Amino acid sequence: MSLDAIVKGLVRRLTVPDYPDQDEQEPALNNRGELLIVQALPDLTEIVRQGGSWQLSSTTGQAALTALPTTVSGLSLVNNELGVGKCYAIESFGSVEEVVDATQTDVTGLFAMLNKSTSAKASGGTAETGFRSFSARPNYGGAATALRGATVVNDAWFPHQTTGAQMAAAAAGANWKVNECQARGLYLVPPGVSFSVQAVKAAAAAAAQQFFFIRWHEVQLPFAT
Repeated sequence: MSLDAIVKGLVRRLTVPDYPDQDEQEPALNNRGELLIVQALPDLTEIVRQGGSWQLSSTTGQAALTALPTTVSGLSLVNNELGVGKCYAIESFGSVEEVVDATQTDVTGLFAMLNKSTSAKASGGTAETGFRSFSARPNYGGAATALRGATVVNDAWFPHQTTGAQMAAAAAGANWKVNECQARGLYLVPPGVSFSVQAVKAAAAAAAQQFFFIRWHEVQLPFAT
């Protein structure tokens, strides 16, 4: 008696075959093992649904720097997970200016730094604890900590273009300006590493206070060291 067997699933393996397009006998996978489907929901819905998406804003304003940042951050996100723990994919970061700068046309430079895995984590400063979930979870149970005005190792800061206009029509019209970089996973913060943001303005008279914020997704995934 013959026995017909029907494959019901695939076992994950080290290499994934590169299936030809429109192969009705095989699942729609590419050679990275990604399932190829039509996106039916907004692009962040699925990762937010998993419950690991958070944001944090500093509760006290800080004057922007008047020189390039070095060893002081505006806001630092520290990944305190163990070595095999979750990584933090940075969704966006920036600052909101909540004090009018009536002294000059308002231009703000936004900088970010991801420390090396061998560098000391951000320390000192003031702890920020106002973690807020993108899926309405009531409490944060992860391993992240955040520090306002922390001391950091200068592993090189990089400038980022921000969304929205950087110039105000009048100097006093720059109140509530938001400087935000849509990183969309450009920075991946592994366990034991700090991610920091800072703002720079041209002159000391530019005293518009910066309230920094960071948005991120906590995900379990292998990464290259």
